[in-house]
Amino acid sequence: MIPAFDPNTGGLPPGSHQATLGQIGRRLGFTPRRRWLLEGLRVAVEAFWVAGIQEIYIDGSFCTEKPDPGDIDGYWVEPDEAVYDRIDPYWIDFELVLVPLVRKWKWRMWSEYGVEFFIHPAMQASSEIGFPEFFRRDREGQPRGVIQVVKAARS
Repeated sequence: MIPAFDPNTGGLPPGSHQATLGQIGRRLGFTPRRRWLLEGLRVAVEAFWVAGIQEIYIDGSFCTEKPDPGDIDGYWVEPDEAVYDRIDPYWIDFELVLVPLVRKWKWRMWSEYGVEFFIHPAMQASSEIGFPEFFRRDREGQPRGVIQVVKAARS
């Protein structure tokens, strides 16, 4: 479940909050931009699930009350080393491409789907900090929440 936004920060309260793609869409798809980003999230998450990746986290401005976030940031946790043989190479292609509309160099996944997914523990936010810790703090160093994307229960 995705809790209410913190009235002081506009973001999620600290912690890891589990939600399905449907719950994320209902709670966070409140503008056209957000709905477009949700489609990119769905494509990415389904590709991760096919590869056997279960731990997928999102955060950033998408997980706030901001009406038009620039993208969806997140990371996934390597289930095993063989994941790289199972995952579509598109989702681990970190070559930068120039995105003319914004005049920035970004990964293809960002330019085509509006998502940026890092890999834990293969990638680090810095030499001192991994993505789980990095994504759980805002720019001022204050704790914030993340959403773990989980599969819907089958009935």
